[in-house]
Amino acid sequence: MDYLRKNSNLISIAILFIVCFLLYFPNIGSYPFIDTDETKFVSIAKDMLNYSDWINIKINGENVFDISPLFFWITNLSCLLFGKISTEIVRLPISLISIIGILFLYISLKKLLRKTYSFIISLIMATCLGTIVFSRLATNDIIFVITTMISVLFSYLSIFSNEEEKKTKYWIGTYIFCALSILCSGLFGFFIIFFSVLAMHIFAGKLKEIFIPKNIIIGLLIFSILLLPWHLIMIYKHRIFFIKEYLYVYNFLNYFNIKNIFIVIGFFILGFSPWSFSFLWILEQKAKDILNSIFSYFKDNSEEKLREKWNNLTKIDKFISLNTIVFFTSLIFALLYGSKYTFLILFLMFPAACISGHYWYEYMIRKEHDRSIFFATMIPNLIFIICSLLGLFGHNIINKWLFQDLGHLILPLIIIFFIIPVISIFAVILKSRIVPYAANIILMLSLSFVITPTIFNFIALNGGENDLISFAQIANKDNAPLTAFIPAKKYSLIYYYDKPITFHNNKDFNWLKTYLEENPYTYVVVEIKDMWDIEEKKIKYMLLDSGKRYCLIQHLASSLQELQNEEENKEPEVTIY
Repeated sequence: MDYLRKNSNLISIAILFIVCFLLYFPNIGSYPFIDTDETKFVSIAKDMLNYSDWINIKINGENVFDISPLFFWITNLSCLLFGKISTEIVRLPISLISIIGILFLYISLKKLLRKTYSFIISLIMATCLGTIVFSRLATNDIIFVITTMISVLFSYLSIFSNEEEKKTKYWIGTYIFCALSILCSGLFGFFIIFFSVLAMHIFAGKLKEIFIPKNIIIGLLIFSILLLPWHLIMIYKHRIFFIKEYLYVYNFLNYFNIKNIFIVIGFFILGFSPWSFSFLWILEQKAKDILNSIFSYFKDNSEEKLREKWNNLTKIDKFISLNTIVFFTSLIFALLYGSKYTFLILFLMFPAACISGHYWYEYMIRKEHDRSIFFATMIPNLIFIICSLLGLFGHNIINKWLFQDLGHLILPLIIIFFIIPVISIFAVILKSRIVPYAANIILMLSLSFVITPTIFNFIALNGGENDLISFAQIANKDNAPLTAFIPAKKYSLIYYYDKPITFHNNKDFNWLKTYLEENPYTYVVVEIKDMWDIEEKKIKYMLLDSGKRYCLIQHLASSLQELQNEEENKEPEVTIY
């Protein structure tokens, strides 16, 4: 026991690392890159690596100005280290960054709170569905979440610290990871961090600390070193076009849409599962108190009075207040930009995990919030039980096509979504307080290890991605030109095909007929649902391959001519009597 007590910190870090490893690493190479975002990012990284151009961001031979470079630099370093490009190698650094972020969250919060607090919060952040899914995908979302989170955490440490030397170090950390966040996803990293830090310092009555000359000089120096080289080179190469497309269109040319509210809330609830119900229930119960506290807190808003009120708060109240500020500041940006930028919604999981962790701690250790945790546990677990029963009897209730590729998951679904929730429900009824929390973690571990790779493969199969991969490989093997007659740009074709590909998203079948006649050796990807129209238009084609959603065709005349030529060039058969 003494050994465990003395080494509790190392044991906590080891447990977090093992949990994260089991959540993010198993089978990351067992499913293909997922269209559209993952194949888009990996296609850019592939071109950047192949052409040794680490400055310009290109896809399919065209410059792209709505993406920042940090993701590609990180993944390409991984590819160079291992000497090849593959699904495991490209996804590996994303999973590692996620683990580093969770461990940093624990270590930094341990400086502010008790070890138990920081451990509970870190496990919640690690086991969110959004964290698990996007730690397994090669996109910039998790990199943005982690760099922005670390920058804000350094700001937390600065606000709580009373030592000037440490404050300077924390400010340096805030600026470094703010710059990395900008290199990851543009000015969104700056906006969220700046306004969150500004609001937190106003709340704490420490606004002047932001504008200390030494801090500003350090910040400008860091920004100059990390940000200016790439941005200046891009401005030099592309002039006003880069400024317009990257700095204006990408970061500003969006607008608030009322539909985004429901998308953002729905995506957050899904991404923060299985903890979202506890967070929302607690937020609903405490919303009135929070609003009253904010209004009374800012009633006398002189900096001296605010600092005095801040000093009178307990450490945990300070921590919850700062996370509430970060959550609602980030929520504003998520609502403004909607679902277009997933990483803005995913970042909400960080302050939500901190707030939820506090209440789970009080439920488990101090035996409070029984009613809130009871309902927050019952509702999602009943939903999971219903889903498990649908999985058991789904072949009779839902169309068979949905389950024909997931039949082997019925038993794991019953175990994961039935047995674990039933245990959790009985535990919360019997007030066995640690079990509901542990059940959520076991649920997500099981989900990640058993189901996640299969679900990704299911998406790739039924979304037609496997078709596109196969067609690109056929065209590569035959050294044939490839074009796509489909409504949206599919980046799987770009990634898996070795040459630039032409997309024609206007469903003009007269154009298709003319194109096939003029380009008889070109392979064309079309949707299966368009084959009836192709037949009706009497377009001459030869079916080269067919999949779930797409077909690969070629002009019929050219194929027949090739067969004729082959027959003519054959040597005559000799019959020996």
